Amino acid sequence: MIFITGTDTGVGKTYVSSVIGSHLKYKMNIDVGYLKPVETGGIQDTLTLKNTLNLPEDLSILNPINLKNPLSPNIAFEVEGYNISLEEIKERIKRSFDTLSKKYQYLIVEGAGGVAVPIKDNFLMSDLIKFLDLPAVVVSRPNLGTINHTLLTLEHLRNKGIDVKGVIINCITKLEEVPYYEKTFETIERYGNVEILGVVKSREDYNIQFEKLLE
Repeated sequence: MIFITGTDTGVGKTYVSSVIGSHLKYKMNIDVGYLKPVETGGIQDTLTLKNTLNLPEDLSILNPINLKNPLSPNIAFEVEGYNISLEEIKERIKRSFDTLSKKYQYLIVEGAGGVAVPIKDNFLMSDLIKFLDLPAVVVSRPNLGTINHTLLTLEHLRNKGIDVKGVIINCITKLEEVPYYEKTFETIERYGNVEILGVVKSREDYNIQFEKLLE
């Protein structure tokens, strides 16, 4: 099991989750499940993975906490008047997690936003990763600014005592358009003391060390 997080919103966590899930299920014959504990701005991420992996579960199980507005969860709860305690949030997520982790050989759990996004009260996305006791994979982008974002994300996760399996680069910008991207990747690995486990160029063009995701 892994928790897919990212350096920011829009970095491609759902896209990478879909690539990983599809490869494990359709090319490695592994029974893969998916959980999106918290989704804001609709249900599209959850629906994408439900359809991609042909999952029979209701959306309410795959996504136990859903908020309509595309905002940080803590703000969405407030503006929508969604009155729910942190304990109830954690209980709903844990019920779905337990159900899915018992059923599937491998479970992909995908976060919302970055690791320091507040869910409710002082409970951050990184606290959810810790609560579920999962290792994290960080999805990052290849272009200018990614070194800072990635290193800060790694530092935050480790300060929370979370095991980081590695980084996957999602090419929201074509590599050919990124000057010296190899040097950027080397810098992330060196200063982040982390391995880049793969690069995703498209749904069909990717190079990921799947064996390390399965460890």
